[in-house]
Amino acid sequence: MVNHDVQSGTVRARLAAGSLKTRDAVAISVSILAPGMAMLLNVPGVAAVAGGSTPLAFLLGGCGCLALAFVVVGFTRRMAGAGYAYTYISRGLGRGWGFLAGWMYAFGVLCFVPMTMAAVAYLACDLLGLPNGWWSPVFVVGMVALLALAVVRVAVTTRVQLLLGVLTVALILVVDVVVTVRGGAHGNTWAPFTFGHTVKGGFSGVFYGIILGITSYIGFETAADFGEETDNPRRAIPLAVLLSVVLAMAFYLWTTYGLSIGFGVDNGATFGGDSFALKTVATRFVGPSLGAMVELGALLSAFVVCVGCASAATRTMYAMAREGVLPARLATLHRRFQTPVVATVAVTVLGTVLALLVGYGLASTDLGASPAMSVYYFFATLGTLVVIVVYIGLCVAAATYFRRAEYRANLSLRLLAPVIGTAVFGAALFGSIYPTPTAPLNLTPYLATLWLLLGIAVLAALRIRRPDAVASIGTILGEDGA
Repeated sequence: MVNHDVQSGTVRARLAAGSLKTRDAVAISVSILAPGMAMLLNVPGVAAVAGGSTPLAFLLGGCGCLALAFVVVGFTRRMAGAGYAYTYISRGLGRGWGFLAGWMYAFGVLCFVPMTMAAVAYLACDLLGLPNGWWSPVFVVGMVALLALAVVRVAVTTRVQLLLGVLTVALILVVDVVVTVRGGAHGNTWAPFTFGHTVKGGFSGVFYGIILGITSYIGFETAADFGEETDNPRRAIPLAVLLSVVLAMAFYLWTTYGLSIGFGVDNGATFGGDSFALKTVATRFVGPSLGAMVELGALLSAFVVCVGCASAATRTMYAMAREGVLPARLATLHRRFQTPVVATVAVTVLGTVLALLVGYGLASTDLGASPAMSVYYFFATLGTLVVIVVYIGLCVAAATYFRRAEYRANLSLRLLAPVIGTAVFGAALFGSIYPTPTAPLNLTPYLATLWLLLGIAVLAALRIRRPDAVASIGTILGEDGA
């Protein structure tokens, strides 16, 4: 199963180059957005504070992600790498910052693996009528299935992801159309796009809601992680990134608007208190059969995004391992499928252990009756905090990188997008820390900081013991050019 050679102590392994087409790149980004899961499980978390103004939180989060999309597109048109944030930030801010970006991003995306599989376990137990205690066996079975799918040739997995994603979105769009046509509870209105209908906090309520709103967008840029496996990446990846974020914004805004008017914009507390708000509105306005189908679609969507997040995490780990800044074994490829098999096993085992630790050690009834929901919201918050820091780093790196003489023609665009992205992500970061969230979510800022400090310590050790590895950070690309 080993498929690599060693050069100067650095692992140089080749992924399955050209195995993904443009449609596969689009499928990766769209499916990892997990629109079905996001609308069923993330929206109530946003609505708990943003209330009837939930669509505004998603609009602001979407604006930040759209700005980031332009940043990512600017980089992907010039280079294709397996660890996109790791590579781009190392080119824009320096190798040390690039290492920390990869260190944080791999951990952030790793957090989304137990998060999304917890959603699978929670929804499966609900649909099958199993007691809450069954969440952990269902979780483990799901992780075994994930391991098999994440190792097989990536093009096969992405096409399954796209099919399931399209079917789930189609079901939710039926709900959106019916609720909008019928005017919801009290008629159509622009009120959901104002700050005046939050459950608490006004501006701060919306900014706090942005954190889970951005969680729903995270993944739109993931196609960039597969730059080395994509045919004509400097065309396919930008198209996938932009298309996925634009489609996500349109879909999320329509769906959250439908949910807001479905409950009534002044009934934000009821909206936020319903953990199955989308299912409730679907049942109320269309029928119980569609409500059950929406929940099943969300389950499949959650499983698909779990596979996608695992694959994205392994590509960043692979990119860092082949350059010598993570253990070389993590760059080992499967002999047949040319996928990072050791990294995939590591992500699967770590994700399972972390979920069990939180589910049995930190579960809170404030986050839902099932421990699976504590796992879901804990890792959604932690992972998003970590990834948002990387997003801010990407925006700053773009402002530096595109200041070079050969890119001055696009200077205004390249500065405008980073400034907008930094402002939105900075607001989300602040809103997630203040006011202090409920336990155990109040632990997440400290854990994110601890992981960052650990990364700084590892980088310092590498500079002393492996300066050659640090010097190679961000140097290996699948394709490079203006």
